Amino acid sequence: MSSTPTTATAPTASRSRTLTFTSIGHFMNDGMVFFVPVVADILAKNHRTSAALVTAVLTVFYVSSAISGLIVGRTADKIGKRGLLVATGIFMLSIGLLVFYFALALPAGVASDLLAIVAAVIAGVGSSFYHPIGGSIIQLVFDMKSRGKALGINGAFGSLGRALYPSLFFVVAALAISKTNTVVIFAALGIFVAAIIMYGIGGLSGSRTSEAAGSPTYGNHTGNVASANPTNTSPTSAVTSPAIVNSANKNQSTTGSSAPNAGTATSTGAHPIKEVLTKSVITLTIISFIRSMAFIGIVSWVPIYLTTQKHLGVSSQLGYTVTIMFAGGILGQPFIGLMADRFDKRIVLALSSVGSAITIFGYISSSGAVSIISLIFFGFFTFSSFPLLMSMVSDYVPRESFTTGNAIVWGVGSTGGQALGPLVVGLLTFGSYSHLDVAFTIMAILAVATVLGTPLMKRVDSRTKMALFG
Repeated sequence: MSSTPTTATAPTASRSRTLTFTSIGHFMNDGMVFFVPVVADILAKNHRTSAALVTAVLTVFYVSSAISGLIVGRTADKIGKRGLLVATGIFMLSIGLLVFYFALALPAGVASDLLAIVAAVIAGVGSSFYHPIGGSIIQLVFDMKSRGKALGINGAFGSLGRALYPSLFFVVAALAISKTNTVVIFAALGIFVAAIIMYGIGGLSGSRTSEAAGSPTYGNHTGNVASANPTNTSPTSAVTSPAIVNSANKNQSTTGSSAPNAGTATSTGAHPIKEVLTKSVITLTIISFIRSMAFIGIVSWVPIYLTTQKHLGVSSQLGYTVTIMFAGGILGQPFIGLMADRFDKRIVLALSSVGSAITIFGYISSSGAVSIISLIFFGFFTFSSFPLLMSMVSDYVPRESFTTGNAIVWGVGSTGGQALGPLVVGLLTFGSYSHLDVAFTIMAILAVATVLGTPLMKRVDSRTKMALFG
């Protein structure tokens, strides 16, 4: 079979275009994801929903995301179509919000409660798409020297979405629109943004790329594929022979892989999961799980804590306060991303855990300006894990399995912790919202304990991407 290079090439994604549309997706995804606890708070106030059902809604939402995340990540590595999958996830999140609208519109009762659970499932599955897939797109486009910075910028848009959505909700609701109808407006906005992302990067595959080229391809990835070995072919050539494609992928695994001992890629370009599950990846997943269980468990209950213990009520003041907390991540994500590019990522991870814990202690035990400052820095540390975790994944996982690695660490670890966090905090309240401050303290102490696990992960030299020890 002829393997003569041709001059036709698949169109490649520019860094600016990719970063722009994935950042829009991150903004919308995280805005809607962290809007779910606010909807749960409205259910609790307007329908007098019990703490048990609120816990169930939040838990089902995060469990659905955790369960589907690994499936979504594995699928993306096998078939590509990453841009299409990002748009699909945001569309599903929007449909979940629509179902929440019907749950709020119905009178309090069994039907409303069941619809709230269904909405949590749909929204949870939709929320599982963005982080592993969006993260892998950035990982594939940017090289290791700028990857943390790019992930940080992308993550900042996610934090911006989290920060703006609660306040925007109350602003829109104040314009003579009920809180229930406002949910429909945000669901429609999500569908519109899904269409924009489909237009912008819907044809982005990125299943086989070169570390040197740094650009995933658009269109059908089973067609022409840019060479993974630019030293043997011209920049404008394309690989058309399956044999050469397989050889290029193996060569890439050896020379451009993000992890040593990457193994041999399967015919789909994705490594077996057992080869992805190294000691460092497993440790990082466990740390991510515990951190997320603790901090997102706290975050999920913050709106209710503000309503019942800080006596803000379901009002614009609640929205502004939640916005302040989420806004910390807007600056935190780029900062942590830069630190991940320059310093030992394990130390950065440990410091961020300690920082989150100290600041939540400060928030609980203070009031006035000190309380607000503590809440801002809690958001700064807590909502900056995306660039750090995704950057660490790209150190430990082969390029062909970035999305799978992301899904393990973020989907199973971070999202799995999110699934358990609201339940644990709910149980620690012993059925009374007055115990939330004690529950928050216990969870923060648990997160600090993860620092003990960081030495178990390998240290990676950012200049060579080789493990130095551990």
